[in-house]
Amino acid sequence: MAARRIVTGEYNHHGYTVLLCRPEGVRTVYSAGNNPRDSQQNAPTGVGLRQLRGFCIRTCREIAIERRAEYGGVTRIEEEDSE
Repeated sequence: MAARRIVTGEYNHHGYTVLLCRPEGVRTVYSAGNNPRDSQQNAPTGVGLRQLRGFCIRTCREIAIERRAEYGGVTRIEEEDSE
């Protein structure tokens, strides 16, 4: 029986991260910031949380297809209080 692989995502106002969950463990396969001009950077007034969630979902689904894995949904994570 083949091992299950599941692609999930986490997002907040700073950006999002796509995770690949396998029996061997979890690893980050993609991340992006909230800057509309450069996805690897954060911006003080970047894209909104709703748009980031949409980007996260779309990217997770695309990566799941590429890696022949299941899509496992996305989760909003709270920002740290120290910001």
